[in-house]
Amino acid sequence: MGLTTEQREWLTLAMVPGVGTGKFIQLLARFRTPGSVLGASRSAIESVVGPALAKRISTYSEAVDVAAQVRAMEERGVKLITLDDDQYPTRLAEIYDPPLVLFTRGELLEQDNHCVAIVGTRRPTPYGIRMAERFGRELAARGVTVVSGLAAGVDTAAHRGAIEAGGRTIAVLGCGVDVVYPKQNAGLYQEIAQNGVLMTQFAMGTEPRGSHFPVRNRIISGLSLGTLVVEAPVKSGALITARQAAEQGREVFAVPGQLDVRNSAGPHALIREGAKLVESVEDILVELQIPAKVRQVPSPPPVETQTASPQPTTSVKPEPSESNVLRMLSPNGSHIDEIATACRMSISEALSSLTLLELKGLVRQFSGKRFAPR
Repeated sequence: MGLTTEQREWLTLAMVPGVGTGKFIQLLARFRTPGSVLGASRSAIESVVGPALAKRISTYSEAVDVAAQVRAMEERGVKLITLDDDQYPTRLAEIYDPPLVLFTRGELLEQDNHCVAIVGTRRPTPYGIRMAERFGRELAARGVTVVSGLAAGVDTAAHRGAIEAGGRTIAVLGCGVDVVYPKQNAGLYQEIAQNGVLMTQFAMGTEPRGSHFPVRNRIISGLSLGTLVVEAPVKSGALITARQAAEQGREVFAVPGQLDVRNSAGPHALIREGAKLVESVEDILVELQIPAKVRQVPSPPPVETQTASPQPTTSVKPEPSESNVLRMLSPNGSHIDEIATACRMSISEALSSLTLLELKGLVRQFSGKRFAPR
């Protein structure tokens, strides 16, 4: 489906070099609609924005190739959401300098109103990857949409965790929505398009640049109720995102790291500045007052076999070691790493006990090696 006339006019005016959110709003205050701006005389426009920009706006067809943008969007199944559209995320519209237009692949849903950003370094330690995956997975399992930037490292792990849980994720890009960056995330890019939303304010075909990422970061924090930082040096884009979140009046969370590790310095600095220290997903949900279960994430359907699957009965009793494992399970599901740590056993021992409990019908397994009591 092509753009409406009004959307074309929004896109045209937004793409004129030098027309940012401030100037755009000034022009709307004077002319009411982008179409009226584009149809106004140069002298009338000049009374609002000055001669140089007025000239570019009045000769917009020389500066903006909207037809090429529309063709590229139609080829890629990309939608345009303007600041005036009902679909525009309400929380994002509240920030200073909100994007005038958003290019999106995938559908924004009402449940995406409950979203949390997870950001961090492109070079995480194994601990950082594990924490990003864990919080991405556990937030998504509670029905919270995970927002990140599709960068290598922590971003990638957070998106993968959310998808693994069968949940929602939004990737905000520092390039055109038709440009895959980094290249090694091509597969993840397609998965997100199917399991969430790819989003950017940059026009089709725009290549990534260093200056784009701070701009991108304000959208990540602006969409979200809160931002969680997992491993980042003190001077990093993740800390820029966290500070933008604080400026936007959003909560900032940080996962503590190991001492004497460079990637721990950023989260620890944020905690000293007042960020909430996070040890479990409940710390985030309680602080943000997100319901324990925003959305029911369906568990995988049972595998049908020739023998009947075991059903829990009062006659089936767990062994003492199994009882200990059973007590550690959260009703909403616990990951195998958490279970093994809580029970002070190896992962293989924990898996063995959980398999037996599952055969007895006392435990059910979700995707991503998560277990919950029946």
